[in-house]
Amino acid sequence: MLKRAKGFTLIELLIVVAIIGILAAIAVPNFMNARLKAKVSKAYSDIKAIAMANEMYRMDNGAYPNESEDYPYERGHAEAGVFWLTTPVAYMSGIPSDPFTPSTEKVDHSTPRVYESGTGKRGGKNVAYCFFTVGPDGSENGIESAQPFYGPQRGGSNNTYASSNGLVSAGDIYWYGGDCSVATMLILDGVLYKGTCPPNFRN
Repeated sequence: MLKRAKGFTLIELLIVVAIIGILAAIAVPNFMNARLKAKVSKAYSDIKAIAMANEMYRMDNGAYPNESEDYPYERGHAEAGVFWLTTPVAYMSGIPSDPFTPSTEKVDHSTPRVYESGTGKRGGKNVAYCFFTVGPDGSENGIESAQPFYGPQRGGSNNTYASSNGLVSAGDIYWYGGDCSVATMLILDGVLYKGTCPPNFRN
């Protein structure tokens, strides 16, 4: 009498493959959302830490550092204000990189992208500041570092990031600080701010 070889039938294998496919379809989006949420949390934490270091710098020097563009390592020390937070006095241990670097820029720059900053001046002194990142959509559709305290920023609508609009919604994540009385007709999300700071980390 011949013994039948033990093994799985085709139906059993198809059922297993189908179950694995269903589990993958459930797990992958959740994993991607978790990564994006982690980047948003990092941006909130980094920007707040930089703002606190900026305040310590002002207490020692009477004014805030100059503005910084997104790639300060490619500029001179005087043009990259964020460097003054690490040298010659270390108000923070290092300059955190922006987790939302647009993929199109990665091939054009050998240095890391960092959070941008803009300043508000009175009497030639930097009395207010704004730190920001482009946000999960990777597009500059919010704050303008050249004039963060004046006018409709990037059209005046849909400028600030809010996860309630979807994890990859348009808008920048920012932090305003200092003497916001320098704000002149600043418009964000269609709201006018005259002499006051917009709310930070709108959500």
